[in-house]
Amino acid sequence: MPFEPVVGGAVAFLIESQRRVISHCERLLPASDLTSEDRARLMRLRNDAEAQLARLPYAEAA
Repeated sequence: MPFEPVVGGAVAFLIESQRRVISHCERLLPASDLTSEDRARLMRLRNDAEAQLARLPYAEAA
């Protein structure tokens, strides 16, 4: 499948979305009543969002 550049305000929307995911995870992680599975899931989600966020400027430049 060929790469298609993201157009318009889509990159800004994606950046804001990833930032919200990171923020939400960071607010939930300090909770003491999380199971180890939930904590691991939140950490994985946060890490994935951070990785996606790091790649988004490259999509914008393409």
